[in-house]
Amino acid sequence: MSLNILLAEDDPELRETLEEALLLEGMQVCACDSAETALDAAEGQSFDVAILDLVMPGMSGVEAITNLRRLQPGMGVIITTAFATVDTAVDAMKKGADEFLAKPFNLAALATTVRRVNVQRQPQPKLADETADRVFSALSNPIRRQTLLQLARHRQLRFMDLCRLVGVEDHTKFNFHMRQLKQSGLIQQNVNKVYFLTTEGQQMCHFLLQEEHT
Repeated sequence: MSLNILLAEDDPELRETLEEALLLEGMQVCACDSAETALDAAEGQSFDVAILDLVMPGMSGVEAITNLRRLQPGMGVIITTAFATVDTAVDAMKKGADEFLAKPFNLAALATTVRRVNVQRQPQPKLADETADRVFSALSNPIRRQTLLQLARHRQLRFMDLCRLVGVEDHTKFNFHMRQLKQSGLIQQNVNKVYFLTTEGQQMCHFLLQEEHT
């Protein structure tokens, strides 16, 4: 099945590049230069997934999400930006985005992301508001942020190794932070009680690492 894509990107060269990449994947694309134009298109045509730049003249991509959801509740939404941070990612997901891509992103993986978002929109959004609140709360603590970064660097770690790497001597205190991260859906344990990042945890670490280098 060919997907119908609504694209809003104010950079003409990037808009053309994204449109060509999606067309080569057999998708139909309505390319717009603003969120307002994209909303006009959504009033008269049905779309499977919208790809919206975060920062555009006039209405931002995130601001457009509510109106798009009103017009087409089942549409998937991907927000793209060159100014990615944990706060902007969480805010975009709380506003209803299904995916958050930091520029520059891999064009070869774009179609895969679009198809995955389309599947995840059946029947509900990937991240509910309540879950997004828990993620934001978990990332607000420096110990929990460092825990995620250590797991990103080492992939899998046991409790005591994480304690040592993060520099927390009080195991009871650290266990509390680990429970918060598990409840937020950012980390899990395998059958051997070894901790690792979930897909959402990996996404959040991407933005944490970007913040470290800015």
